[in-house]
Amino acid sequence: MGGGDSVIKVAIIGGGPRGLWASEELFGLARERGVDVDLHVFDDGAGVAYTDDLPDEWLVNVRSSLIRTQLGTFDDWRGIHDDPFPSRHRVGHFLAASWAALGEHVPMGCTLTRHEMHVDSLAPEGRQWLVNGTAFDEVLLATGHAHDWPGALSAEDLPEGVRLIRSPYPPHNLDGIGSQDRVLVRGAALTFIDIIRACDPAVFIPVTRTGQLMTVKPDLGDLDATDLLEEGRKRILGVTDLPELVAVLEDVSARLQELAGRDDDAWGMGIAWRDMYTAIVERASYEGRDSLEGFGDLAREMERVAFGPPPESAEHLQHLIDTGRVDITHLGRGREPLRDLAEELGATVVIDAIIPPPGVVPGTLVADLVEAGHARIRPGTRGLDVEPDGTVMGQTHLSAVGRMTEDVVLGNDTLSRTLHDVIPRWARRVVTGPEQVHGIPPLTARLEPWAADLANDPAACRGLINEFGSPVNVLHSGSMPRNINELVEAGAQMGVDTRIFFARKANKGLTFVDAVRDAGHGVDVASERELSQVLGRGVPGERIILSAAIKPDSLLELAIANGVVISADSRDEFDRIAALAGDSLARVAPRVAPDPATMPPTRFGERVGDWARHLAAPVPGVDIVGLHVHLHGYSAVDRAAALRECCELVDALTTAGHTPRFIDLGGGVPMSYLDSTEQWLKYQSARSAAVDGYADPFTWKSDPLNTTYPYHQTPVRGPWLKQVLGDGVAEMLIERGLRLHLEPGRSLLDGCGLILAEVAFVKTRSDGVPLVGLAMNRTQCRTTSDDYLVDPLHITDEADGEEREAFLVGAYCIEDELILRRRIRFPRGVKAGDIIGIPNTAGYFMHILESASHQIPLAKNVVWPAGELDDIDRLDGSEGEGEAALRHRLEVVR
Repeated sequence: MGGGDSVIKVAIIGGGPRGLWASEELFGLARERGVDVDLHVFDDGAGVAYTDDLPDEWLVNVRSSLIRTQLGTFDDWRGIHDDPFPSRHRVGHFLAASWAALGEHVPMGCTLTRHEMHVDSLAPEGRQWLVNGTAFDEVLLATGHAHDWPGALSAEDLPEGVRLIRSPYPPHNLDGIGSQDRVLVRGAALTFIDIIRACDPAVFIPVTRTGQLMTVKPDLGDLDATDLLEEGRKRILGVTDLPELVAVLEDVSARLQELAGRDDDAWGMGIAWRDMYTAIVERASYEGRDSLEGFGDLAREMERVAFGPPPESAEHLQHLIDTGRVDITHLGRGREPLRDLAEELGATVVIDAIIPPPGVVPGTLVADLVEAGHARIRPGTRGLDVEPDGTVMGQTHLSAVGRMTEDVVLGNDTLSRTLHDVIPRWARRVVTGPEQVHGIPPLTARLEPWAADLANDPAACRGLINEFGSPVNVLHSGSMPRNINELVEAGAQMGVDTRIFFARKANKGLTFVDAVRDAGHGVDVASERELSQVLGRGVPGERIILSAAIKPDSLLELAIANGVVISADSRDEFDRIAALAGDSLARVAPRVAPDPATMPPTRFGERVGDWARHLAAPVPGVDIVGLHVHLHGYSAVDRAAALRECCELVDALTTAGHTPRFIDLGGGVPMSYLDSTEQWLKYQSARSAAVDGYADPFTWKSDPLNTTYPYHQTPVRGPWLKQVLGDGVAEMLIERGLRLHLEPGRSLLDGCGLILAEVAFVKTRSDGVPLVGLAMNRTQCRTTSDDYLVDPLHITDEADGEEREAFLVGAYCIEDELILRRRIRFPRGVKAGDIIGIPNTAGYFMHILESASHQIPLAKNVVWPAGELDDIDRLDGSEGEGEAALRHRLEVVR
């Protein structure tokens, strides 16, 4: 469940700390896996553990450093780190703030509804469950303590005239207890500690069946027993029965006492039980409990010495004992009838401090499920029988966590999130996510049919890796004509003659030059080698524009000799071109830098006024054939403004005797890597939640990925060009007889490439972070942006392993050698020898920053479906025979 497009409707019954944790886990996974969840939390308000009306003296019984929610740690939230046992109502404020934060960070596509109502009806209906008559796909019971139980005291248990307080919660139940009252309390555990801190009678008289008070929490102080306790934990996991477990506890206790130089069995056993509790929980939960007969009695005794009251509360109790305000002389009489005890001891008030027991309590919703046959109590325990992910035995969409499962699941501490992973397991079962490999969160690639067919053919991919090595760049030019025509047709619809010049720097594959040449369009080159190669492929000079930022004389001479249009970046460069032209005619397009008041400043070109003054008359040896612009980004508004400025310069140049015939807008034609607008928006929402510090980071070392390509955008290509030419811009070009030239790179290569890389290893970092190593380096799929935000493809004949979320790392000996910086989820595992495909990478990602550091060869470029090396890789050394012959011919031309 949770991997499709439908919304998962979930009910959590119980709005306490565990209900909060479950809600946070559910939404966290929904955010990471792109799943829509309609969550309903039912809370009847009966919980009293963390309400505002609690006395300041009622303290939590867990160290504050362990209390955390998705909002962060409790200590950080309150700004105090030196008060280990804070008041429960202060913790309640933290939990309320955490609920509020959850409501403010509901993942996109999800909803949260909190119902202040009691659930008194829960029944199956097909694959769903009806909660108070409303159907849900999944239900989680997290109701906490029962509010009543058959063993609770009633007025009939007491003499007439003695006031009964059935529970000290909420604390106003204790109102009316006066200084003359003699208060008999049934129970002497933590509830009794609360009672004595909330009222002030003449005397408290506790009675209990064990005849013992809880001891103060044991403290190791500065004693370092790390190795001793770790050894004990390992031994506990291997015990076969209860006597072996007791023997380990006693041995560790003795060694702790010896280490501390004290003779105190209660202290030693308390430390041993508490500090090895994680191992005890693991050994004694689920089926592990079955082989520990008598464990329940041991646990009750150990909890008394290990999980007693905080020191402040224990000191208060001792003070009351010392001053006679707590009379413990009758402590062991808890088995006697309360009616007789109350009369004998002259009690005026009796307080029941025995809270409902753990497990399945009669009269509760869970007990009703057991009685109806929808659930069972695990034999030999009091607890509801559940799987390790909380699923109720015999059910598939009903789960339970917390006190009702005690004995089956040991250690259901309300605030701790470290003892068990039941709730995270439950959330992963409910929100399974996509079945295919995906990034966190999913950003599914738009695949051309050829790429999808290849990715679904592991044998073909393996063949490419075997022949050409890893990684291999697979090139397919089939989409280029379509992408070109989309722009040309959009221009034509606006009445503008539009010519396309492929930005060669976007990919060095010569197959793409051939495709553009055969389509009747041109190429934009940025270096002498690019120009030589393009000329060598038979592209005529008039269909080439040289836009290199740096142009040595040899490059300019080659361009002039072959009639290539040269983008003059500055007036000085223009003058160099004119001087080099000699008796030839240089075809030049001055590069214009638009007004920085209207758009971001640029390093490319010069201002309109500067060009107009510099070209106030014809220049011998130079033909001003057009104007050129190089803009950052993809804004249609900026390009329209640039065209308007250029038209003003065209008018000035025409008046001065020049004959410009086109305006070249350069590149920046947008495309979209993703089909799903929703996925892109969900990614942005998830990133914002992580950057804000609320959601768990899903990137390497919490990288915020501030600078990335807009992997989904609209409009693109044709519709985008119509926006550029709207509002009279097309008419301005038409009136002046100007063509529009565009230099797309990425946008023309949309759908034209796929990187294949072999999985070299699967391991973890020293701190346990999972890693999948690819036989490639990070420069082989990288541009100047922070990351490539498209999900990879997992290509394998066998995908039947355990789910793994890992980072893809590469071949360079660098700690941050990341191929992709988002965490990648492999639902069915991944292994060495598998192949990872990185789709739609022809535009810039393959070559713009590729490096052969460590003397690792550059990736081979293979034309598909021929399965042959691209001619760029057939060159002999630095120049192949074809390029050398071309250079010889060009020297002759010179």
